[in-house]
Amino acid sequence: MGAAMKPWRSTFITNGVILGSGLVGGVLAARLLGVEDRGLLAAIIFWPHFVVGVGAMGLNEGITIRTAKLGVTKTLIATTFTLSLVLALPLGAIGYFLIPWLLGESRSDYFFFSQLYFLAFLPMSFLAMNLIAIDQGEFKFHNFNIQRIIQAVTYPLILLGCWLGGLLTVEVAAIAVMAGTVIVALLRIWFFRKGLTVFPSFQESYQLIVQSFRLHVVNILMFFSLQIDKMALVLFSSNTQLGFYVIAVTAAGVIPSLFVQTYINIMLPTAAKLGAGRYNIQELLIPLRKLLLIIALLAVLLVMLIPYLVTIVYGGQFYDAGEYAQVLVLAFSLAGVKKVLIYLLRSWHLHRSAIYGEGVTAFIMIVGAYIAVHWWGTMGLCVLVLLAQAVGTVVLIHFFLKKMGLTLRQFVQINRI
Repeated sequence: MGAAMKPWRSTFITNGVILGSGLVGGVLAARLLGVEDRGLLAAIIFWPHFVVGVGAMGLNEGITIRTAKLGVTKTLIATTFTLSLVLALPLGAIGYFLIPWLLGESRSDYFFFSQLYFLAFLPMSFLAMNLIAIDQGEFKFHNFNIQRIIQAVTYPLILLGCWLGGLLTVEVAAIAVMAGTVIVALLRIWFFRKGLTVFPSFQESYQLIVQSFRLHVVNILMFFSLQIDKMALVLFSSNTQLGFYVIAVTAAGVIPSLFVQTYINIMLPTAAKLGAGRYNIQELLIPLRKLLLIIALLAVLLVMLIPYLVTIVYGGQFYDAGEYAQVLVLAFSLAGVKKVLIYLLRSWHLHRSAIYGEGVTAFIMIVGAYIAVHWWGTMGLCVLVLLAQAVGTVVLIHFFLKKMGLTLRQFVQINRI
């Protein structure tokens, strides 16, 4: 029992450190930069992160699933390295020329810096996320978690150090965001250096791309549904409102994400290895039922407390963010449930149901984002996010239970099956 719990404990603690580091970094950036510059920082780093999410092709998850089933080889390492760069180079070139248009004239002083940031961020991100996926697929959660901690804590440490040295600017803060990713990418390259002496495999590249593309259709929909809100504010609103919203998103999502991400980190390779057979249903779904109960209790508690927490942590100037966060807590709790179901389904190659659930969410966000911002402002956007996540979650629950051959009542009583 103790050995079985160890990956859960270490991964939960790691995710806590990661989310805590992100929260600390967000608090420092908000307090040290102020509302407008915090919004400017969000605008600069938004598009690189967005392109990484959209352009990643689901390779990291495909690599995890492939490694869990077949193990790791030097050819896989070389292929992963090559595919990461092949993805990054053309996307970086296209993004370089689009950045001025995407940021808008009001941020013209930061065009050149944003272009350089974009070019550096893409290859480092792809290398880090794809090479670290090999450790996850091998169930080497100790190595996997240590590297993720390094990636997370680098940001607030650099931010604080630069502030103490009187060097903190928006540009320095953006570099601090990227620094942890660069460190992990270089560590992974060094660790796998012997595997880089062989030629990548075209056949393995093809197999990874085919499998990953199926995963990535859902990834794109999921990413769009969670990013369209910020995209709408970048394009149609001010730095100040974007600053409020980014703080609300961070405050509302950090605690539910801790539990959701821990379940996914452990259960993605586990579910892929076990398959979707009825014999393992308890091993997979009893932890899921516990997770859903935790998410529900957290949502109730946070809705009551989060306006006060935001004001205490971030300062009185971010009071409006606390009101936005109340709505977003409910939205992100539902998004967490939906994300878990999607990862279980696609670990069994059941992609179509996941596409339906996430597609509904993305469609509602695409259709309604501009209208919500234009007519009702940032609060209208928060309500739209909640509506979209609620509809998508209901669709996913329906398909998930149907695929598992369960009714809702049977799922609640799963330990008796």
